[in-house]
Amino acid sequence: MDNPLLIAFIGLAATVVIMLAVLVWVLRVNARLKRDLLRLEGIVKVNCNDIAGLCNAAVTVDNRINKTESQFNELWGQLDQYQQQAERNIEESAHPYSGDIRKVRSGASVDELMQSSGLTHDEAALLIRLHGSSQR
Repeated sequence: MDNPLLIAFIGLAATVVIMLAVLVWVLRVNARLKRDLLRLEGIVKVNCNDIAGLCNAAVTVDNRINKTESQFNELWGQLDQYQQQAERNIEESAHPYSGDIRKVRSGASVDELMQSSGLTHDEAALLIRLHGSSQR
């Protein structure tokens, strides 16, 4: 057993066996990794399709919300107009002197009120004191 050639051959054979074992192990790991990669690529494709569908749905919902919001704002505007008209109607019907009060607020004098509305001097003066500007 002292033959150096035999020892070298046994060492070489052991090295080849170890290298073959490592090669088999590397090939099995590589095959498993390829299989996992294919499975993960499929999952990523499904997720991309799901995300695209969700984005499309989000855009559709956003468009509907914008349309509804504009309709809502339009209705609020109409409601404000109706409310202002109703307030004007109530104000005009509630005060027999509402037209005269507007004239006083725009700066009409006692004589102008007496001529345009047929008020007495005392009525015109009272309206000016009650509804005239504080600078007078």
